[in-house]
Amino acid sequence: MKLKHPFLSNKVEIPKNHSDDVDNIRSWLAHQPHLPKLTDEHIMMFLHSCYYSGERTKTTIDNYYTVRAQCSDLFTGWTWDVLKSSFDMYTMTQLPRLTPEGYRVLLYRLRDPDPSKLVFNDALKTFFAFNDVCISEDGLLAGYVVVFDMKGLCLGHLARVSTCMNAVRKFMIYIQDCHPVRLKGVHVINTFSLIDKILCLVKPLMQSDLIQLLHLHPDVNTLNEFVPLDILPLDYGGTTKHTEELHKDTTQLIETKYLKWLEQSEAYTADLKKRIGKPRSQLIGLELEGSFKSLSFD
Repeated sequence: MKLKHPFLSNKVEIPKNHSDDVDNIRSWLAHQPHLPKLTDEHIMMFLHSCYYSGERTKTTIDNYYTVRAQCSDLFTGWTWDVLKSSFDMYTMTQLPRLTPEGYRVLLYRLRDPDPSKLVFNDALKTFFAFNDVCISEDGLLAGYVVVFDMKGLCLGHLARVSTCMNAVRKFMIYIQDCHPVRLKGVHVINTFSLIDKILCLVKPLMQSDLIQLLHLHPDVNTLNEFVPLDILPLDYGGTTKHTEELHKDTTQLIETKYLKWLEQSEAYTADLKKRIGKPRSQLIGLELEGSFKSLSFD
């Protein structure tokens, strides 16, 4: 299958009732020489993620490509050596079955609990590559639910992450102000006393909307209020494949189908030298001009 312009593999239809919205963003882009050329499908992805708010869509597009330009340490160098090293350390996979609301569930957890092997920048780089692949595979979805399994996490991991707070801030900015998906929930399972220390690190970087989406669970059972347990992997009490099988499927998909695509996608960033007028913000210094993209709960 010949892949299309990053970041879409599956075709995205443009609903007739939103063709004018696409045209309006297209007209705006014509006056933004610093931004790359976008297909109508790309524009539709951003519109959908912003619930068809024109102004929010413009801001999110600008944020998306500006952050990728200014944070090249996280959005370039997606070689298989880097990705495979991270996939050996962490599970990053999407569950094959959607929730009744049509949400895709993404599962993250440690595979190797040795904190001395944690290279946080590479972990984030792989996280962003994986998320781009998910968007490409899914096209337009009602939303995403993220599940972080804390099993195996220890103070050694936290100590290494605490030395990389600039990267943590970049991650939080991207997820909250740039990522072109509808985020519907963030669930942390198998929590323990260390969760308080983790929240002390990241909560000051979280907008109130994201905090409202955050739910902590001592084990997998209370997750059932938000995600039917039967769609989870076998090792979580569900009926889907074992997590390791899903993880293998994900790594094979990326290795066999997406490496060239990811390499090409590195070029789709803002050319900040061509920006007209006042700089959007000092994103490399991580000082955003307010909260740009609000999450929705409908």
